[in-house]
Amino acid sequence: MALNVITADNLNFKYEESTEGIYDVSFNVEEGSVVLLTGNSGSGKSTLLKCLNGLIPFVTDGELSGDLLFTGDKYSELKMHKLNKSIGSVFQNPRSQFFTDNTTAEIVFPLENYGYSKAEMVKRIDELKEEFGLSELLDRDIYTLSSGERQMIALACSVSMKQKVLLFDEPSANLDYGNAMKLGKIIQKLKEEGYSIIVADHRFYYLNGIIDKVLFMDHGKLKVCDSEEEFKNGAYDTRSFDIFKLDIPFAHSEIKSEVVAKLENVSYKNILHDINLKLNKGEIAVLVGNNGAGKTTLAKAMCESIKPESGKVDIKDVPFFIMQDPDYQLFGTSVINELSLVKDDIKEIKECLDYLGLLPYRHKHPFALSGGQKQRLQIAMAMLCDRDVIIFDEPTSGLDIYSMKSVSEEILKLKEKAGILVISHDYEFIRHIADRIVYLEDGKIAEDFYLDENTLSKLNHIFIKMQEDRCNEKNQD
Repeated sequence: MALNVITADNLNFKYEESTEGIYDVSFNVEEGSVVLLTGNSGSGKSTLLKCLNGLIPFVTDGELSGDLLFTGDKYSELKMHKLNKSIGSVFQNPRSQFFTDNTTAEIVFPLENYGYSKAEMVKRIDELKEEFGLSELLDRDIYTLSSGERQMIALACSVSMKQKVLLFDEPSANLDYGNAMKLGKIIQKLKEEGYSIIVADHRFYYLNGIIDKVLFMDHGKLKVCDSEEEFKNGAYDTRSFDIFKLDIPFAHSEIKSEVVAKLENVSYKNILHDINLKLNKGEIAVLVGNNGAGKTTLAKAMCESIKPESGKVDIKDVPFFIMQDPDYQLFGTSVINELSLVKDDIKEIKECLDYLGLLPYRHKHPFALSGGQKQRLQIAMAMLCDRDVIIFDEPTSGLDIYSMKSVSEEILKLKEKAGILVISHDYEFIRHIADRIVYLEDGKIAEDFYLDENTLSKLNHIFIKMQEDRCNEKNQD
């Protein structure tokens, strides 16, 4: 009989000055198992993870009750440093858990803190380099990496001391399809080596066939499915396990002939090479490609926030750029104040907030919102802006099926007044919104086509190719 590494019995937590939390949560995690923790945004997944990694109650204030055990010992009786040596975590935003600005230094940082020798650290780096395919990411400035590349560094950090329990919070949110599938293979290998892994995620196609148990959160309550099949056969409206079998209508549009942005022979450093791209009013063009392919750099060139080394950017109006990380562009003292920086019409702002379900939070500081709420706030900014070009960088990272569909509907409405460029790895989201697919590979546009029943196979082939590319990278290591 397998050992229970984590046991929760009637676990409760309520945040200070809030009714949000988790209630009467009971489950166990067996040694060498993969557990999927899922549920809608705000259902309590991150709260439960904070209980499991010790941030609650050591860092986050609130009222905690019930029993939580690690290999039979009560969490309350364990020192934080002992938990850290046994439990590795990857936060939803990897940037928030980095302590250095160098990738190699970051990976060995916990080893240094626990007194490992230099020889042991070098040996562990070599092992992680092989396991995660990190050849091109070592000894790099963390803040020059793409968000997906930073995610891979965070994943490697989480197992640097061979912690036997791993907690992943939205690990696929910023990963391209190839890296997500590679992550699935890594998790399967870790499982075979005896690791116990809890993955909190909305997207789980990369875990298909390796899940032992599903913890489904709903408004702070827990439903336990004792197998992957039980979860698949349940009445849960969630993201798909098999994304290529989705039956989604194509987002056909009557594309206007008005060109609102044009890039001609644009090159930038060693990232973009001879980019030629036109964006029309009334269309949604989705930019796809591997992490680090140059997608965000292309968007910045279109915004003229970086100056190309050669070529020309012809843009009718300064684009409104919705960044991947909301924290970079939230400046207001409250939600309603944030939107007043975009448009000076309180009545319209309140109507927009009400439409997006944010009106109750109008007086909250933007940084006090959840990740999903921040993304909806960004959507509100885009809805209120009067621009001919709107750019979204991964607007559905970390969103559940309902929030993703809601964002899709809002972006579809936005194209009535603008040309929309969307950077995304989210296949389901792409199928809902895309008029056109632009595939960026090694800094060049490799494919540019309108998406319909005749070209769907092209999109599928691109995603499969991204997976093959990641496999080849590891083979080369």
